[in-house]
Amino acid sequence: MIVVLGRPALDGGRAPAAEGLAGMGAAIALASAREGVRTELVGSVGDDPEGDRAIVLLGRAGVGHAALLRDPAGHTPLAGKDRGPLPRLEAADIELGLGYLADIRVLILAEPLPPDGAAAALTAAAYHGASVIAIVPSGSSEPAAGGVPELGPTAPRFDLEAPRGEIAPFAEMVGRLAAGLARGDEPALAFAAATRSIGWERAGR
Repeated sequence: MIVVLGRPALDGGRAPAAEGLAGMGAAIALASAREGVRTELVGSVGDDPEGDRAIVLLGRAGVGHAALLRDPAGHTPLAGKDRGPLPRLEAADIELGLGYLADIRVLILAEPLPPDGAAAALTAAAYHGASVIAIVPSGSSEPAAGGVPELGPTAPRFDLEAPRGEIAPFAEMVGRLAAGLARGDEPALAFAAATRSIGWERAGR
């Protein structure tokens, strides 16, 4: 199983994406699900109509959402719009969400997390012996996964910097990398195949 940790957003009608979803977490989850590997999105949405729609769209796309929490104090993100506070995604939420799932082969940290949240995620990955893919925001000087790279599993870890602008090819590459790792491919070969498939020679570590 591939688990993507992040908060899905809606495209707000700005993009022609058939799924209607936006944001790095949703894009990567959709890409890995298209590879035919069971994918779960762990995170949170607002307790609002946009959150309802995000959940429906994830289900239609074959992405599991059993561990997607609802936060009545936050607002489901809408691309290009400031809707106020995001749904919370704290260490206790991450522990609860990941605790619902078994046999995690790959854990993808799709957005920056506070140190305690990153620690909770990486501790769960270590427990499952899962590979970790941590997405670093473009231009960030901070290490991935909340600045705690020393805490994590002995399984492979990839820290990948997100591109500026269009994220679709990058998300596709991450989804394919995750699928290869989940199937048991050797990490270097899985990475090479994923980057080659979208015409990238290099895309991080």
